[in-house]
Amino acid sequence: MKVICNRGALLEALLMAGNVVAARTPKPVLQCVKLTAADNALTIAATDLEVAIRYSDAQVQIEQAGEALLPADKLRDIVRESVDDTLSIELAGEQAVIKGQDSKFTIYTQNPREFPPVPDFEGQADFEIAGGHLKQLIGQTLFAAAKESTRYAFNGVLVVAKGKKINLVSTDGRRLAQAKGDLSNEKLPKDGARAIVPAKALQLIDKLIDDPDAPVSFQIRENQVIFHTADATLTSNLVEGQFPPYEDVIPKDTDKKMTAGTADFLSAVRRAALLTTEESKGVRLTFNKTGLKLQSRSPESGEAEVNFACKFEGSDVEIGFNPQFLTEALRVVDTDEITLELTAPNRPGLLKGGQNFLYVIMPVNLQ
Repeated sequence: MKVICNRGALLEALLMAGNVVAARTPKPVLQCVKLTAADNALTIAATDLEVAIRYSDAQVQIEQAGEALLPADKLRDIVRESVDDTLSIELAGEQAVIKGQDSKFTIYTQNPREFPPVPDFEGQADFEIAGGHLKQLIGQTLFAAAKESTRYAFNGVLVVAKGKKINLVSTDGRRLAQAKGDLSNEKLPKDGARAIVPAKALQLIDKLIDDPDAPVSFQIRENQVIFHTADATLTSNLVEGQFPPYEDVIPKDTDKKMTAGTADFLSAVRRAALLTTEESKGVRLTFNKTGLKLQSRSPESGEAEVNFACKFEGSDVEIGFNPQFLTEALRVVDTDEITLELTAPNRPGLLKGGQNFLYVIMPVNLQ
């Protein structure tokens, strides 16, 4: 194998593959990337046995086809520190020689046949969605997924595709985010598709999308999901377990509603939260016909009060929320105006941003 690579494009591919390379593993091959030179492209593959990626770099000149298995960190560091516009990579026995204009590195390789198979995207997509649209849906849901939960289904995002619609839902048990969107393809099979996709896989596909208009293709198998973009194929195991019946969590009997500007409400919540601490992480929201008063109190820090003008319909109510949970949702709303619907101090609130985003947030007890 011998290839001449554009250094910038090669570094981008290696950094992307590096997100998948296993940091600690008893299998040294999992700390490597597999380079395959063929068909006018250099394909870089990596896997940690849970997630796998194939990234195609077309900015190469292939002088001899072949494949090599190289340590990911050493190759990445050499390419990153190089000052050359192009680098050559040549396989010589059990070594790879990487040359620039004034530099030469020889690193030991491993047997590429020992590298686990990394799936490619074959056949028709189950469904497709514009890349920019998918990034928006991921941004509006991923933040609410559990970071580490014994209820494994909470560690991913539920993806439901049916007809021409796609729905992403996430929860950590204290809040729930739902974002709806449109698919690019004509229609799905009658039963549609449903899977719980790990957070890591969605973070990676979000990074892989660089053209908002280009489609991202999905294939969902019994225990895997495969994403495909113009440059890459990403494969991930699905999260095991049953996602909770999220429709039952969404309040349907709200009788109080606040309407406000998204940016203004975000600013008010952030200011009211300035004097909260980890021990007293709650903001009191008092709604009445004249508007909203936000208050927080901490024995260590002091007190904060913010008066916020808004439209409010329904009887007066006082409720406490975790301000971080509110601000994280308000940051991803893509509409200028939001509504916050309530029922009682001990019942969840329902935040809506347009027709396609909703967010359920559980109240907190305030002393």
